[in-house]
Amino acid sequence: MEKLAIIDDDAEILQLLNQYLTKNGFEVHSYADGESFLDQDYNQFSLLVLDIGLPGIDGLEVCRRLRQDSTIPIIMLTAASDDFDRILGLELGADDYVSKPFNPRELLARIKALLRRVKVDHNSDCQININHAAREASVEGVKVALTGAEFDLLCVLQKHVGMVQSRGQIGESLRGRRTLPDDRSIDTIVSRLRHKLSAHFEGEIIQSVRGKGYVLLSK
Repeated sequence: MEKLAIIDDDAEILQLLNQYLTKNGFEVHSYADGESFLDQDYNQFSLLVLDIGLPGIDGLEVCRRLRQDSTIPIIMLTAASDDFDRILGLELGADDYVSKPFNPRELLARIKALLRRVKVDHNSDCQININHAAREASVEGVKVALTGAEFDLLCVLQKHVGMVQSRGQIGESLRGRRTLPDDRSIDTIVSRLRHKLSAHFEGEIIQSVRGKGYVLLSK
């Protein structure tokens, strides 16, 4: 059973969606604010329905924080007139949005469509499954023994699969700062990770792009 999380400060909406989505075969967990959701293991969920207008930190900030270390699919709930918030939400990493007031049937259809899309993307991309909570990676069910640095690097590359990441971008993602020109530590970690993954793929799944950086390929 797919586990869904809903964050909304409107108790009536939470109750309505909890009952409706449960009736349609989902396990639903409800939260009235972003802080309580972020304080627990959010990578256990298959999808998040996230209201923008929340007390405390708003939905946009929740989305931004999630995208630092999670690829959980996100559908944002927005006011019908909030074009700016919708665009900003998508730029921050939300996958879809539904305008309030909404028909629960439309939200259900969008949830099912997004979950189907995520499954197709997962099966057709690099076949690497990442468990953020356990900090483990596997390829078609076979666990890959990674160090902490290698795991973090893999998360960065998979988040941008098919896109070249410069050494500076990788260094900033891993350490919060750009890598100095004479710092070869990123190259060393890439080399180790590439070697460990090579046993599970034909050819190199992480390729060097001369003068630009590294890219995790789709398979």
